[in-house]
Amino acid sequence: MSNGQGRLPGFALALDRLLDGCDRVFLVIANTCLALMLLGIAVTIVLRPFGVSFVWIWPWTMQVFVWMTFFGFFVVYRRAKDIVVDFVVLRMGEKGVFASRIFAPAVILVVIGAVLWQAPVVLETQVGVVDGVYTPWGGELERYTLSVPLFISCGLIMINAVLDIIKALAGVPEPARSHH
Repeated sequence: MSNGQGRLPGFALALDRLLDGCDRVFLVIANTCLALMLLGIAVTIVLRPFGVSFVWIWPWTMQVFVWMTFFGFFVVYRRAKDIVVDFVVLRMGEKGVFASRIFAPAVILVVIGAVLWQAPVVLETQVGVVDGVYTPWGGELERYTLSVPLFISCGLIMINAVLDIIKALAGVPEPARSHH
């Protein structure tokens, strides 16, 4: 393992592999959501001149857009595609870089922890249905389904932040950003 992963304890390696698997699954889910949105919109555009309209496509498109965003949230974080001001950190030297590898995930743990702490309140207040999001089994989709993927992604981001701290303490080099 040339990337320093060999320095990780066994549980951290297993956790890293598990998060890689979740990353791939969430990426597929997010891309599937995008494809479904585009398909729904295309069907609407193509059939409209023929007088055919499906009233449920637009609400489902909005629902799936929210899901795509929330499933993609973990993928963006895991793949380090988020915004980083590393030019500042790199000027702080080796100790500054190490400190940032502890500080940034710690801040993420606090922020995401606050989001998850509020999850029960949010879920409890999301009552009723999402208008127009009809299900195959009848009725409309419950409103709380909008935020469930967010909380799942947040949980995975918290686990990943802890793993990032473990990697920093174990001396595993930070992966190079794609813009370098």
